[in-house]
Amino acid sequence: MFIALGAAVMLVASTIVGSISAQNATSSQTLEVSPPSQEVSVDPGQTVNVKAKVRNKSASALNLTVRIEDFTATGEGGQVALTEEGPYSLTSWTKLDTTSFTLKPGETKEVTATATVPVGSAGGRYGSFVFSVGGGASAPGTASVSQEVASLFLLRISGPVTEQLTIDEFSAPAFLEFGPVPMTLKFQNKGNVHVKANGLINVRNMFGKTTADVVFRGDNVFPGASRIQSVMLDKQWLIGPYTAQAVLTFGSKNESLTETTTFFVFPVRIFVAVVIVLAVLYLMRKRLQKAMKALIG
Repeated sequence: MFIALGAAVMLVASTIVGSISAQNATSSQTLEVSPPSQEVSVDPGQTVNVKAKVRNKSASALNLTVRIEDFTATGEGGQVALTEEGPYSLTSWTKLDTTSFTLKPGETKEVTATATVPVGSAGGRYGSFVFSVGGGASAPGTASVSQEVASLFLLRISGPVTEQLTIDEFSAPAFLEFGPVPMTLKFQNKGNVHVKANGLINVRNMFGKTTADVVFRGDNVFPGASRIQSVMLDKQWLIGPYTAQAVLTFGSKNESLTETTTFFVFPVRIFVAVVIVLAVLYLMRKRLQKAMKALIG
């Protein structure tokens, strides 16, 4: 009885907590922004307009503000963080057509940022629309919501651009019993503009024959940053040593990158099971021979 009662209490409690968590998660998602990020090419001395949309997903009207902030890469997983003016700042070049407005439930508004690129500039510049809401026109008796969402935009300014991407590491697990085989590439951008690598990873077996050509579509690596990206050899049954060679290109001039790694696949548990079965059959061979003679006779 005590065990059943305790289980019932835990079930009810977990259901209530799960319901509250789901409600909080749903209620916190009051703003939707699009696009999440965009890339724009521009010449020095040119003026360009960048647009972003924000939608009110809540059931109440919200008072919003919007500002332009720079961002920078942080970590090696592709994360970004808002930052003060840095070497790739564009906040001083950019003006908004509005800085505050009210959105009714379900309403969408488009905001335009006008960036005037100074003559003599080149390379990458990185900014974001940051939409903020805090204590909008909430209905009586409901809690106000504080939230910020961002839409990133990447400017690529033509001119003396330095595109320099390297592969610092290309690796796979040294040993696996079965596929699929995860592989990772660590890139470093030593240039002054964001670039991405694309191409193929050629996987060959011990006889030099191609097992698979894995398509690699990279993500942007920002200047001065490192980024780890993953790709998967989606094959289950593999055996023996393999060599994987990444053959990639990047940048406006399609510069090449190559790197090689190795891994070994062997189904140990299947091999052990087969050996045990064969050993048992060998030990029982005389009995099996007698049984076969008896059946035949």
